[in-house]
Amino acid sequence: MSQPAGDAAARAAVERELAALCRWAAGLRAADIPARVQSQAVLILGDNIAAALSAADEPELHAYHEQLIGNGGPAQATLLRAGAPKVALLDAAVGNGLASTWNELDDGYTRTAVHPGALSQPLILAAAEAGHLPMADTLRAVVGAYEIGTRFARAWPGTLPRLHPHGVYNTICAAAGLALLRGYDAAQLLRTLTAAATLVAPGPYSHPIEGALVRNAWPAAGAWLGAFACDMARLGVAGTPGGPYDVYTRGLGAPAVPSELTDGLGTDWTICDGYHKLYGACHHSHAAMEAIESILARRPDLRGGRQVRRVLMEGSPMAMNFDNAAPQTTLGAKFSIPHALAATLAHGADDPRNFLDPSLADADIIALRKRVAMAPLPAVKPWPLDRPARVTLELEDGSALTAECEAALGSPARPLDAARVLRKIRELSARDAPGLEAAVVTLREAIAQAASLPACSAWIADFFAPP
Repeated sequence: MSQPAGDAAARAAVERELAALCRWAAGLRAADIPARVQSQAVLILGDNIAAALSAADEPELHAYHEQLIGNGGPAQATLLRAGAPKVALLDAAVGNGLASTWNELDDGYTRTAVHPGALSQPLILAAAEAGHLPMADTLRAVVGAYEIGTRFARAWPGTLPRLHPHGVYNTICAAAGLALLRGYDAAQLLRTLTAAATLVAPGPYSHPIEGALVRNAWPAAGAWLGAFACDMARLGVAGTPGGPYDVYTRGLGAPAVPSELTDGLGTDWTICDGYHKLYGACHHSHAAMEAIESILARRPDLRGGRQVRRVLMEGSPMAMNFDNAAPQTTLGAKFSIPHALAATLAHGADDPRNFLDPSLADADIIALRKRVAMAPLPAVKPWPLDRPARVTLELEDGSALTAECEAALGSPARPLDAARVLRKIRELSARDAPGLEAAVVTLREAIAQAASLPACSAWIADFFAPP
């Protein structure tokens, strides 16, 4: 099939830049990664493990974990839940992948929306634990998969807002992590990624907004398909060198920006540009939640929302998509700005019940959701200030109070310090993995001191051990 000259040139550029990305990633050694980057990788890994642990009691997830435990396979890798049961490698990767984004507390990357940690780390951890591989190798795979996942998303930003990144990059991120963990050379890694690109799931972004829980399964599916792509590549089964262009541009309609696949490799580490969440909701609601809290700090008598007649939230064009005022599932609540703001008014942004099942029937939240209106801000700055919010509370007495938040705490513009991330890890993991915070701290200290690092299996055992 003949293609226009411009299309052929863009495809050739993708082939060239993707090959260069694979040469760089395959040649990356643990010693090449600066200590600050490895330390950040440990913090993100701990944050994502804690996020997965926090979801262990969700009924659908708990039931699936019980099914995996009942499979009776070899005890190779740990399910992230109370008791640390061991299951087969792929069962652990899929089970932890299902948990990774369930509570919306995993890390993310905002230059273009993608969650490479949640999409790659369940498979990396399971394979590294099963193989008793060193944490140095594990962290190399964590960092490399983050680079590859973010660069794919930056090379095809036009998949948003139609398609959700958990679907269109799930297999890419997982396959990249396992291929690097296995030590694939550049040719094997290229075969892996060209195969993985054809196995992605074009999940609609409307699904989480509408509350379709299958969205939580996309990282799990990526773990299984990522392993499959790696196995196929080892046997010589691959896509074409320009396959990612065929999928993302010709198939999914996203124009390619090939230079993003390699720009700044080895100097601009994308794992250091991510964000950590303080609230279990879509990140586009966080600035507005903070703005409300700043008003309530001045007027604590407004807590509960009974004096509030109307809430106007002004935000980015992307934020306008999250306007479902009557979510029917916990996922829908997490992707509903009206629900997030109503829960913040009623109970406070930090209340852990805000997005759990009982919140869907909370009379105060339901009443306040109906009073939330949304409108786009007239001007929004470029990244990392591209998710601002201005909130106006119109009161029953006719007065109005307004507050703005240019960027949410935890975003690249206002990053959390390590102490605050560690506190979050401790709060989420204290019951089921009481040693997780200490294990993260100890590993970061070893990196800072250039000391030897433990095996991944020993590190995981440490954070499930009683204090």
